[in-house]
Amino acid sequence: MSRAPRRRAAALTLTALAALTLSTVATGSAQAASVATWDRVAQCESSGNWSYYKAGWQFYGGLQITKSTWEAFGGTQYAPLPHQATKQQQIMTAERILAGQGTGAWPSCNAGLGSDHADPYPGPTTPVSKAGDLYHATRLADGNWTSFSPLNGYGGAAFFNGTQDAIAATPDGSTQTLATGADGNLYHTARYTNGSWTGWAPVDGYAGAARFAAQGEAIVGMSNGDSQLMAIGKDGKIYHNARYASGSWQGWAQVGDWGAQKIAAASLPDGSMQVLIVGYDGNVYHNVRSVSGSWQGWNAVAGFGADTFQAKDVAIAGLPNGDAQLLASGSDGKLYHNIRLASGSWQGWGAVDGFGGAAGFQASSFAISGMPSGDTQLIAVGNDGKVYHNARYASGTWQGWWNTAFAGQKVSIAGMSDGGAQMVVSRG
Repeated sequence: MSRAPRRRAAALTLTALAALTLSTVATGSAQAASVATWDRVAQCESSGNWSYYKAGWQFYGGLQITKSTWEAFGGTQYAPLPHQATKQQQIMTAERILAGQGTGAWPSCNAGLGSDHADPYPGPTTPVSKAGDLYHATRLADGNWTSFSPLNGYGGAAFFNGTQDAIAATPDGSTQTLATGADGNLYHTARYTNGSWTGWAPVDGYAGAARFAAQGEAIVGMSNGDSQLMAIGKDGKIYHNARYASGSWQGWAQVGDWGAQKIAAASLPDGSMQVLIVGYDGNVYHNVRSVSGSWQGWNAVAGFGADTFQAKDVAIAGLPNGDAQLLASGSDGKLYHNIRLASGSWQGWGAVDGFGGAAGFQASSFAISGMPSGDTQLIAVGNDGKVYHNARYASGTWQGWWNTAFAGQKVSIAGMSDGGAQMVVSRG
């Protein structure tokens, strides 16, 4: 069992970073230290526990670095908080802190930092983000945005590279994220209300398999604190799972014999879940999972004067009044919007206006989430590869698209109880 830090490191103050870079300090610098020296500092600060974290404690990781200092000295290129980064990443960030603030940054535990002068990791060791790496951002309730920050990877990797992602909010203000990794398997992580992350863990497979290989996934937060998952397996079939509020898992169950190309899901206030798929025939189908766990069955969603709606992809969001709002990219690649009213009747499809007055919005990836106010928020990747945000107000009017300027491939969004929204985006 790990012990609490033997003494608290002094809070590290922010300094100007203009003269610092995100590379390690050059070999032989007066402000550098060997790994052995940093191990001694960590032993003093955290009993050598590089993953040290304690709720309510403002110092993180083996070297007990504050969140603000970690951010100021470039630590978020590796992970949102120090304890979520690898030992090497914590040391590389600490090297920059040492260069900027000297040994006084660790007044009680400098353990020879001022006399070592050795480069802990000679050579190019700074990881570089690439297309497909997952990033997170928050749109606050007042409309302001945080910057897009990379999610740390699985097993100590600097980044998580994924082909699909989905995010959902739970009533306690945390979020649950699913992603399909580069290996084709499904992974899960959670973000707490203080901004820290649990770290990625592979999702167990179906019928005793070690991993679940997914072609598509969705996750929704339920009013009781559970999360429900929908996924398309490697066999193209549809599967359901649940992660209980306790952190335990129900396990996968196949949903009938249907197959799908794309899948989306939304939770409703009554505890039910609505699911959309694009079937093998390219048509959009809708289903409802009741609170008891029974399924209504798949029903084709009508199109423009036709019995079915052909789509490339789909998204769905639940609203506080029991309605569900749908998005779909039609055969023309443009976004369309629909509403399934709480009564079970449908409003019908309407084209979503484009950016800057364009007649339609071409999207390669998109997501929609319901908000406590009755609004919905949308995020999408346009045909220029940039990530855009929009909102449909409870009145039925639209905010219009806003270009975040962040290049993306896949997007997901979760509306939060405080009126904000969190996004996970795989970068372009």
